[in-house]
Amino acid sequence: MTAADGQGRISRKERIARAAAGMSAEHLELITRKPSRAEWKLLTAWCAELWPHDEYTAIAAEEWWQDWPPGTPPS
Repeated sequence: MTAADGQGRISRKERIARAAAGMSAEHLELITRKPSRAEWKLLTAWCAELWPHDEYTAIAAEEWWQDWPPGTPPS
């Protein structure tokens, strides 16, 4: 099975995840990929705004920081 954008085959893990979520195989976005730094930062900001004292906001922020390669300053 190839990815919707024609970039090659999608993984077995991706096919299983799409089937479990009821998504079409032609969906453009990969659901098993790790979010980018910008996406983590945006998610963390949204969580902090919606739930300022929530434990999941702290977890998302911590995960975002762990996503940085060593020696690279956050932006």
